Amino acid sequence: MSAIHMRMLGYTVTLTMHIVNTCVLTSFLQGPVMDDPNIRTFTAMYKRFFTVWTTFLQIVVALMGLTSDYLTLKYSNKTEPDWLGVLRRAKNRLFAAVLWPTVFLTSTLFWSLYHYDRSLIYPIFADKILSSTTNHVLHTAVIPLVVWEVVFQPRNVPKSHTINVSMLLVYMLTYLFVMYYTYLEKGIWMYHVFGIAYDNNICFPLIMAFIGVMLYIYYHMQWHLTRLVWEPQVKIKM
Repeated sequence: MSAIHMRMLGYTVTLTMHIVNTCVLTSFLQGPVMDDPNIRTFTAMYKRFFTVWTTFLQIVVALMGLTSDYLTLKYSNKTEPDWLGVLRRAKNRLFAAVLWPTVFLTSTLFWSLYHYDRSLIYPIFADKILSSTTNHVLHTAVIPLVVWEVVFQPRNVPKSHTINVSMLLVYMLTYLFVMYYTYLEKGIWMYHVFGIAYDNNICFPLIMAFIGVMLYIYYHMQWHLTRLVWEPQVKIKM
């Protein structure tokens, strides 16, 4: 199979995995379990969780990638419309700037805190609606899928990372605003670890700085893999 077919396979697996997982999760949010006030609060705020943002972003990138690759095959013997190139570049930019680093942050930060003290990131009551399989779909399976994209997506390492890093910074500042607004609005932190850090003034900025460093490292990891996979081959214009 060619690289484009392998990418399309990866996008299809991504979409199928997240759609099925969402349907399963939705099926759990019914009946007596909804009598739990913690569950009701959780479901009311689910769109504000960083993991949900990451999942949604992965779905968007997969849809963009599947569409652009399908149309690339369709126009293989014809002149491509200009907008197809724009779609392809937008997908590559969104993946490189935001999706790759946030997927790694989601996975490593979640599992590190989970194994240290799960209450910091994942309260006990969540077990009523989130199975072990769902947890691994959201926080584990996402890693090989983004690695798959890099392995089968020909691209060059950008000469400047300013635009990508700026996009990532804006994305994370937006989420920080949403998280803090939720605290002001409801008086709770979506992740307990940030509530503990916020009560200790020095810890909160230190944690934010640590997350920023992690994101920066994760962002550049993809280009080391890109060099390993694609530099020995003929450079292909994105």
